[in-house]
Amino acid sequence: MINARSRHALAASLLLALWATACEAEPEPPAGPTIKIRDQVVALEITSTRAEQSRGLGGRDELPWHHGMLFEYPSPRFPGFWMKDMRFDIDIVWIREGRIVDISHRVPHFDDGPGPTIRPRELTDTVLEVPAGYAQAHGWRIGDRATLDRGTPDDGEKAKPRS
Repeated sequence: MINARSRHALAASLLLALWATACEAEPEPPAGPTIKIRDQVVALEITSTRAEQSRGLGGRDELPWHHGMLFEYPSPRFPGFWMKDMRFDIDIVWIREGRIVDISHRVPHFDDGPGPTIRPRELTDTVLEVPAGYAQAHGWRIGDRATLDRGTPDDGEKAKPRS
């Protein structure tokens, strides 16, 4: 017969084993384009037309955790972003030459219009939108490197990351 002390020790051992197994499991890397900031890899949807950039995440119900939308510009600028037709809050990460230059945390959506225009404090050539709280949850800071990987092209060769 197992006494109470032995049962507690057995339960603690099982919980420790389950926790260790969960910690060792490597998440499956996302397919397609990604951006890596610190040790966090975010699956991307990259806007490629002015219409896609204008629409952004508007009209969607959510942006899953570990996912983002990327906007690229041919030269550094102070782009203005608004929350037109947004249904959820986001973080906006402003990037120039592969480094974070500003972060707008928890930008709120507005049910009755686009709200104010949000701009970075520094010139930027790339903008990343992620779920609200994501940047802070992962400790992202100004100066962090942001490495873009466009995924694997059709010919099977790895695309050269832009950073």
